[in-house]
Amino acid sequence: MSSKVIEAGKVVLIGSFISRGISALSSIILARLLFENDYGALVIATIFTGLISQIGGMGYEIYYLQYKGSEEEKAKVLDQVFNLRLVTNAIMFIIQIIIGFGLILLTDDKMSGGIILIMSFSLLLEGFNAPNEVILKNRMDFRKITIGNILKEFFSTIGKVGGALIGIGGYCFGIGPVLGSLTRMIYLLKVQKYRPERLNWNKLIIKKVFDFGKHVLFGSAAMYAVQQVDRILLSLFFPKNIVGQYGFAWGVGAAPFTYLVSPQQQLIMTYTTRYKSGDTTLFKKLIIVQRIISLLILPVMIVLVVYTREFISLIYSERWFHVAEIVKLLLVYYTVLSLLFPFTSLLTGLGYPHITSKISFIKAGFLIVLLLGVINIWQGELIAYIIAFCSISLIFDIIKVALGIKKTALTLIEYLSNEKYEIVLVLLIAVLGFFSVTIHSVAIKGLVVMCYLLIYFFFFFVIDRKKSKAAIKVLIKRNENSTTSS
Repeated sequence: MSSKVIEAGKVVLIGSFISRGISALSSIILARLLFENDYGALVIATIFTGLISQIGGMGYEIYYLQYKGSEEEKAKVLDQVFNLRLVTNAIMFIIQIIIGFGLILLTDDKMSGGIILIMSFSLLLEGFNAPNEVILKNRMDFRKITIGNILKEFFSTIGKVGGALIGIGGYCFGIGPVLGSLTRMIYLLKVQKYRPERLNWNKLIIKKVFDFGKHVLFGSAAMYAVQQVDRILLSLFFPKNIVGQYGFAWGVGAAPFTYLVSPQQQLIMTYTTRYKSGDTTLFKKLIIVQRIISLLILPVMIVLVVYTREFISLIYSERWFHVAEIVKLLLVYYTVLSLLFPFTSLLTGLGYPHITSKISFIKAGFLIVLLLGVINIWQGELIAYIIAFCSISLIFDIIKVALGIKKTALTLIEYLSNEKYEIVLVLLIAVLGFFSVTIHSVAIKGLVVMCYLLIYFFFFFVIDRKKSKAAIKVLIKRNENSTTSS
């Protein structure tokens, strides 16, 4: 392994940590400066900008990266990818401008429209970023990519916090990304300096790139729409302040999962994509990954679930105290989801993405019916809405896991047997989360947490210490070899 690769890998790890830290600090500061309506405007704006971003992705750069040809041929492909990227992003820019002005002129939601208008300029900037970034990826130069991402996150935070400080409210959510994209563009132009040599259109290459990209386009756009069903319905039937509570609560509730669990996705996909029919080692490896996840997230979740009110008041200020119970519910949801997480991508990893897509669309149908029913019966009750969403989501995740396990040489009973300690500890968090609502003494809450941690230690490091040691060993090895996976 070359010293260059090792150094790049270190930068990737450090960069990821720095970016997440900046993002977390940004969310804490903004929570103290902004209000529910500001977050509500962001949620509504993101529904549109996220969809446009998915459409604009189209997979052009993926075609370049997987293209097998000479360097000269790849250079020609890159020029056409650049041309297509600029045209596509320009079209998406115009569409986003139209949507933004439409919201401003046709509705009372001026802020959401304004955020959409401001964020549209990020599309133009990212169009220039794409070729330089894809060249660096092709060269495995993750060091420069990571530095660019850190700069983007840093200046995006400066834009958002600065905007909030001068009193522009939710509009800062548009300013930040534009400033971040501009900074990243300047940096990438400086370190890579891509200049297209051929501005003419090569119809043959463009057709191949576009034919490849359109499949990515429709799949990504459809899946995004499915994933946003809850936010779309919420924005249609609830006032903006309720939408803001929803967006804020999800951001806080998902944070531990995002920081501790999601990074294990790379390890999971590495195992599943290498699976051979009849190979029972896959299951054992995923069980170890599950233990890694449980070791990391359960101690954090028990503290946050029991001390949710205190945590919200201390970190995000008392103005968000009223969303504490919603955040508690979401923390429990993500704790349960962490139990399923290593196995939710089994179907995709084993080569059955079409089954995953079908499940997602069926799930969306159920969500629409159920959430509309909740809206009709419990109008304005956000917690009922979230309970309905989390319940349906977990049911379909369980179905996905069961079908994924069925495609292997194992059974659901074997899964449950190997996960018995994790299941008990997760359910215990759910129960304690429910009862902690009635506990007001900080000292008693501390006693509850200590009792849980003792049970956690007894299960994982006394009764089942062999699996825990194996999990810790894999985690350490993964971090040491992260450069190789990069």
